[in-house]
Amino acid sequence: MLVITKGNTNDRVILNIYRIILLVMMDAEYIIKKLGLDMHVSEGGYFKESYRSLDMISNNGFHKKKYEHEISKETPCPEKMRPASTLIYYLLVGNQYSAIHRVRSDEIWHFYLGSPVTIHIINDDRISPIIQLGNNLEKGENIHYVVTKDTWFCAEINNKTSFALMGCTVSPGFDLEDFELGKKDKLLLQYPQHQELIERFSKQ
Repeated sequence: MLVITKGNTNDRVILNIYRIILLVMMDAEYIIKKLGLDMHVSEGGYFKESYRSLDMISNNGFHKKKYEHEISKETPCPEKMRPASTLIYYLLVGNQYSAIHRVRSDEIWHFYLGSPVTIHIINDDRISPIIQLGNNLEKGENIHYVVTKDTWFCAEINNKTSFALMGCTVSPGFDLEDFELGKKDKLLLQYPQHQELIERFSKQ
């Protein structure tokens, strides 16, 4: 273990060298290649699934709750099995963002490396709730954050010259049928108070 003291100049130099090496190595291109990430065409950014539970559970019941003001109505669907949990690496670089979407399961966002990230929640509130994802606890950043199922949300990097490497755990596990990308015109009708946010982060 390296102990830094005021008089320990050599150790300070060594520590700075390690920091420089880490910054050089941990750039976005290195991470994409090292983790084998692919473009996330619909949402934005890069991703790779790193875990899918072998335990399977039924989707019967946990997707049923809908509200009258929802954009899309629930249609009857046959029972389908889901993995108990799934996990992906998720990377945003520079001006990339996670477009407005929702998932029919709880999704936990974990912060790993890089710039802090702002998660915007879109709901009936007049002002959109904002969550800071990062590792600076003194600044009130969250190392992880749970986006509850059926919640519209989006995310962006705080430092547009950097990157953010995160993880996303979905439970019950992710299935493409449970993913819905927000449509700008419908979102604007339902949430006119969030027009600026919807205009910035909608891809449809």
